[in-house]
Amino acid sequence: MVYNVPKGSELPNKKQLRKVFLDCDVDDNSVLTKEEIKNAFDRFGSLFPGFRAWRALKRADKNKDGCISLDELDNLIDYAYKRGYFNV
Repeated sequence: MVYNVPKGSELPNKKQLRKVFLDCDVDDNSVLTKEEIKNAFDRFGSLFPGFRAWRALKRADKNKDGCISLDELDNLIDYAYKRGYFNV
Protein backbone atom coordinates (compact mmCIF):
# COMPACT_ATOMS: atom_id res chain seq x y z
CA MET A 1 0.00 0.00 0.00
CA VAL A 2 1.36 3.45 -0.89
CA TYR A 3 0.64 6.53 1.17
CA ASN A 4 1.15 10.10 0.06
CA VAL A 5 2.43 11.37 3.36
CA PRO A 6 4.74 14.38 3.67
CA LYS A 7 8.30 13.41 4.54
CA GLY A 8 8.88 13.37 8.28
CA SER A 9 5.23 12.93 9.21
CA GLU A 10 3.72 9.75 10.58
CA LEU A 11 1.19 7.48 8.96
CA PRO A 12 -2.30 7.93 10.43
CA ASN A 13 -2.19 4.49 11.99
CA LYS A 14 1.05 5.23 13.81
CA LYS A 15 -0.62 8.25 15.38
CA GLN A 16 -3.36 5.93 16.62
CA LEU A 17 -0.76 3.55 18.06
CA ARG A 18 0.91 6.48 19.84
CA LYS A 19 -2.43 7.50 21.35
CA VAL A 20 -3.15 3.99 22.66
CA PHE A 21 0.31 3.65 24.19
CA LEU A 22 0.04 7.05 25.86
CA ASP A 23 -3.49 6.26 27.07
CA CYS A 24 -2.09 3.15 28.78
CA ASP A 25 0.31 5.30 30.82
CA VAL A 26 -2.03 5.09 33.83
CA ASP A 27 0.22 6.96 36.27
CA ASP A 28 0.78 9.69 33.67
CA ASN A 29 4.55 9.87 34.23
CA SER A 30 5.48 9.70 30.51
CA VAL A 31 7.17 6.33 31.06
CA LEU A 32 5.62 3.04 29.96
CA THR A 33 6.22 0.03 32.19
CA LYS A 34 6.01 -3.54 30.98
CA GLU A 35 2.52 -3.82 32.49
CA GLU A 36 1.34 -0.66 30.69
CA ILE A 37 2.78 -1.94 27.41
CA LYS A 38 1.07 -5.29 28.03
CA ASN A 39 -2.24 -3.45 28.49
CA ALA A 40 -1.71 -1.66 25.18
CA PHE A 41 -1.07 -4.92 23.32
CA ASP A 42 -4.15 -6.37 25.00
CA ARG A 43 -6.15 -3.45 23.57
CA PHE A 44 -4.64 -4.20 20.16
CA GLY A 45 -6.00 -7.73 20.38
CA SER A 46 -2.72 -9.59 20.86
CA LEU A 47 -3.17 -13.28 21.70
CA PHE A 48 -0.19 -13.12 24.08
CA PRO A 49 0.10 -9.50 25.28
CA GLY A 50 2.64 -10.36 27.99
CA PHE A 51 4.97 -11.98 25.49
CA ARG A 52 4.48 -9.13 23.03
CA ALA A 53 5.29 -6.57 25.76
CA TRP A 54 8.45 -8.48 26.67
CA ARG A 55 9.56 -8.58 23.01
CA ALA A 56 8.71 -4.90 22.55
CA LEU A 57 10.88 -3.98 25.53
CA LYS A 58 13.74 -6.05 24.11
CA ARG A 59 13.50 -4.12 20.82
CA ALA A 60 12.58 -0.60 21.93
CA ASP A 61 14.25 -0.12 25.33
CA LYS A 62 17.58 1.27 24.12
CA ASN A 63 18.92 2.26 27.55
CA LYS A 64 17.88 -1.09 29.10
CA ASP A 65 16.14 0.44 32.13
CA GLY A 66 13.11 -1.84 31.80
CA CYS A 67 10.64 0.78 30.60
CA ILE A 68 9.93 2.98 27.60
CA SER A 69 10.50 6.72 27.91
CA LEU A 70 9.19 9.31 25.48
CA ASP A 71 12.58 9.23 23.75
CA GLU A 72 12.09 5.52 23.03
CA LEU A 73 8.38 5.68 22.18
CA ASP A 74 8.96 5.89 18.43
CA ASN A 75 10.93 2.62 18.61
CA LEU A 76 7.99 0.98 20.39
CA ILE A 77 5.51 2.31 17.85
CA ASP A 78 7.68 1.09 14.97
CA TYR A 79 7.91 -2.35 16.56
CA ALA A 80 4.11 -2.59 17.02
CA TYR A 81 3.48 -1.32 13.50
CA LYS A 82 5.89 -3.83 11.95
CA ARG A 83 4.17 -6.64 13.88
CA GLY A 84 0.86 -5.68 12.25
CA TYR A 85 -0.78 -3.74 15.07
CA PHE A 86 -2.05 -0.85 13.00
CA ASN A 87 -5.82 -1.35 12.79
CA VAL A 88 -6.57 0.23 16.14
